[in-house]
Amino acid sequence: MLFKKRPPTPERRVRTPQQTARSGAVFSYHANRAVREGSLARDMRAQQPESNPVRRISRKMWLKRLPTLAILVAIVLLSILLLNLGSDAKVVTLGEDKNHIFLRDQSVYRGAAQKAFNSPLNSNKLTVNTSKIAQDLQKQFPELKAISISLPVVGNQPVVYIQPAAPEMILVSSQGMFLLDSNGRALITGNQVSKLNEIDTPVVTDQSNLPIKLGSIALPRDTVAFIREVRGQLKAKGIEVTSLGLPPGTNELHVRFQGAGYYVKFNLHGNARGEAGTFLAAKARLDSERKAPSEYVDVRVENKAFFR
Repeated sequence: MLFKKRPPTPERRVRTPQQTARSGAVFSYHANRAVREGSLARDMRAQQPESNPVRRISRKMWLKRLPTLAILVAIVLLSILLLNLGSDAKVVTLGEDKNHIFLRDQSVYRGAAQKAFNSPLNSNKLTVNTSKIAQDLQKQFPELKAISISLPVVGNQPVVYIQPAAPEMILVSSQGMFLLDSNGRALITGNQVSKLNEIDTPVVTDQSNLPIKLGSIALPRDTVAFIREVRGQLKAKGIEVTSLGLPPGTNELHVRFQGAGYYVKFNLHGNARGEAGTFLAAKARLDSERKAPSEYVDVRVENKAFFR
């Protein structure tokens, strides 16, 4: 009887421990790598800022700050406007009106003040030097006794207050006509005064021809006081003085008056009131006797009068 051969039984392959360990290691490596990559991706996503919420927060913060920024800008602009000074200075004249007529035209002082405020340093209230401006203007215009400057709290137009000196005498020399103050200082030239004939002051002719400089002493203070006193004494008695002269090389004052063909010699170093009184007494006596000197009356010696 014939029997079929059984097919051979296939051999079963059994994994060795090394193969199992190697497979496990490979699987563990890939698994750990996947875990690490996942963690790294999560960390990176966590570190990246979310753009939309941040932009919304930033925009809200700027919107909240806009009113504050607007107020700050307004304050800065307002401060600049308040601290700025314009060059269009206003000039105001103080003092007695009778002293105003010998001043120059107002536009002259205004132009000088505007030029001073044109300086960059003088165009701001924090840096302006008002004392120096006043000093410079007083040097430029000796006829001004005092100058003060006021800066506005609100606005940008400075105000310059000028006070003229009181003219006491008009001195005529070979250099021209000069107005003097009580100290004998030359204030201004006659051709700079438009209403010179309206000034009621003695007109004295200086024959010495000494140089005269504006702002400097042209005559001693005592000489100015002496001349004014003599003129005042004669005017009080109704005697109109027609000329006052200072001859060269002497300390004399020669006075002529209306209706007389002679002049009177006064000593500038003497007593003006006493010498004027001596002449008035001598004149009264001459008038009573209907006599008149041919040339002069000399009262330079105290309480005595000489005729010629």
